[in-house]
Amino acid sequence: MFLTLPFLSLLFSIIIAYFNIKKNKGIIFLSIFYFLIGVISLKYYLFTYDSQLPWLLAILYGHFSPLFFLIGPAAYIYVRNTVTDQEGITKKDIWHLIPSLYMLIGLIPYFLKSYQDKLALVTKILNQPGELYTNQIHLFTPSLVNDFVRNFLYVYYAWMMILLLIKATWTQNSNSNDSYEIQRRITFQWLIIFVSFNTFIASILLSSNFIVLFSPEHDFSNLNEYLPYYRILIMIAFVMPLLILLFPRVLYGIPKLTWEELELIQLKKKKSNLEKIEQEVDDSFFELSQIILNYIETEKPYLNPRFSIRDIVVTLNIPQHHVSFCFNKILNTPFPTIKNKYRIEYVKELILKDKEKRYSLEGLMKEAGFTSKNSFFQAFKEIEGCTPKVWSELQKAS
Repeated sequence: MFLTLPFLSLLFSIIIAYFNIKKNKGIIFLSIFYFLIGVISLKYYLFTYDSQLPWLLAILYGHFSPLFFLIGPAAYIYVRNTVTDQEGITKKDIWHLIPSLYMLIGLIPYFLKSYQDKLALVTKILNQPGELYTNQIHLFTPSLVNDFVRNFLYVYYAWMMILLLIKATWTQNSNSNDSYEIQRRITFQWLIIFVSFNTFIASILLSSNFIVLFSPEHDFSNLNEYLPYYRILIMIAFVMPLLILLFPRVLYGIPKLTWEELELIQLKKKKSNLEKIEQEVDDSFFELSQIILNYIETEKPYLNPRFSIRDIVVTLNIPQHHVSFCFNKILNTPFPTIKNKYRIEYVKELILKDKEKRYSLEGLMKEAGFTSKNSFFQAFKEIEGCTPKVWSELQKAS
């Protein structure tokens, strides 16, 4: 049963990235974190509890070691980008790659060894578990030192994440019940759980290194005796991705308006002679939602069959997860529903104006941007409660 947990964690990390990368690019760092935790827990499981798959161990052992140094940075960058509503990395983030590059350079001779040599080494470790820490596949440092440095850095990043949350907590407005503050509150609850799990894992991994380093007579013959944390790590690696199911809204992050969005709102207010823009973020998202609706109403992009959220992102220069947040949490209506609503309104206008009956139902459908009869009739019936023909006859009767 335990063998399936790391694989499920790996699968879940891929699913998270695939379905959410377009909505919020910051999710990629969460997915990387889950993937690496899944791989390292699988490696530990195979070494400790299941020696029947040496061929898989020969693939995992050593080859992923440089990537394991990215577990802490991936978690940290995800938390930082979520709190600050950033996407991607900065030039300063290159420093996070230095330990991984060091590991990569030192492991080049091991990478060049034949698969049979690697299989023989893994088999030796399975027969003599102490070799897991006493062997040296790295060109410069032994495995025990590399593991200690990696886990020490992981603890360091865990504390950095805690400081990020403490700093961000001071700016929260816990008394507000608007959509933005609710989203912020839920996301912070998730981040607290996420950081707590990371701190727990990092502490266990580092403490296990201390146990090995200071064990009497350095007897590593029985890893189960000295490293009981493996089973805990495997369970946590599976549980952590599932926590997303309890907090699905965290995939939107904590949206904050960019300067471009604030300037856009201010420009719209100047044009309509409204009061000066207030710097309240939640109010600004209501304004941003109205700007999006105004764009849809005036430019009529919904008449294009290929109209998507991406068109709004490019035209108004707004991050995609901000647009999704406006539709789902401010307007409380999914984008497809709003798009169909405007298309149906356009069809109704055409029907009322078409006194000479120049348009067939198929013609009306294409003019409004629908690509299939089924979607057209279904959308019309959901919004108006009847078919286009019945609605047209009702208008004539009235």
